[in-house]
Amino acid sequence: MTRKKSNNFINVFKIFFSSIYLYFIYLDQTMKSLLFPVLGQVFSTILIFTLTYFFTINYNNLINSCTFLKNETNLFIILIVILIPLFLILTKAIFDYLIAFSSLNILFYTHSNKKTTKKIDFSANNNVIKRKLFNYIILLFLVTILFIIPPFLFIAPIIGIFLSLSFQVFSLEGDVSAIKAIKRSIEMIKSNFVPTLILLILCFTLTYMFLPSLFIWSCEKISIYYFFLNSCEKFVNILPLNNLLTEINNFGILAEPIKEFLSPLSIARQITDGTLSFIIIGFTLPLRCCCFTQLYKLFDSEKIKENSKETDEIIRKSGIKKRKN
Repeated sequence: MTRKKSNNFINVFKIFFSSIYLYFIYLDQTMKSLLFPVLGQVFSTILIFTLTYFFTINYNNLINSCTFLKNETNLFIILIVILIPLFLILTKAIFDYLIAFSSLNILFYTHSNKKTTKKIDFSANNNVIKRKLFNYIILLFLVTILFIIPPFLFIAPIIGIFLSLSFQVFSLEGDVSAIKAIKRSIEMIKSNFVPTLILLILCFTLTYMFLPSLFIWSCEKISIYYFFLNSCEKFVNILPLNNLLTEINNFGILAEPIKEFLSPLSIARQITDGTLSFIIIGFTLPLRCCCFTQLYKLFDSEKIKENSKETDEIIRKSGIKKRKN
């Protein structure tokens, strides 16, 4: 038993580094497939806020420039009509990203043992998930709600560990229901908790902390960062933030650090950092999928071996009984 656990610890690190290798092997194909799901969300959101910003600062000029626009209802209808296509693009990008969240598991399950790269049929992988769309929506809903229900908030990290393989199970085990996918994930991780935790820490550190920080630092060095920061600060400045801070401060409950945290520049910096981080986190989705798909294969192969041993034991015992008879 001790040897089995120690092997799992070693295997976790093997999985992590082999996943990095596979990620770069298929980088060009996965990047192309994620261009719209990731950048579609980013740029449609930026355009929505940009149009809203220009609408706000030119509100009075628009009213005075045209008799038709003096009616506020007409003005807002025009704004909504302009924004609807952007909201549709945003919705489609989010949908495609969520589909990729599971379809990439199928990709790496079938390609992880290939010694040479092979052209990937992303539409076929996506269709596997789309055929189970209703159950997939239920799975997304159940996983999300477990993280937002107040009683579970205190143990959300633990819940996250036990649900780590839910999407792999759902993607790879046929027409499994959402509840069965969650149960199966819990069963697999229950006896492999520490190796799963180690892989989660490695993935989180690399794709949620180190790479986003490196990307933000790189953007600062080439001044792109400050272009986004200044643009974002202009939008934040049109919000009635200063009035709100003044009113709160009048009650004597706003400490100086909190006031600084809620300043327009600070909020703009948080939004800019969050946006740039999201881009890197989005494009490293295949790496995380590869890691946990290989982890699923490791635990699943152990389960198969355990089942075969149990079957062999039953056959052996039945053979002994027959000889005795």
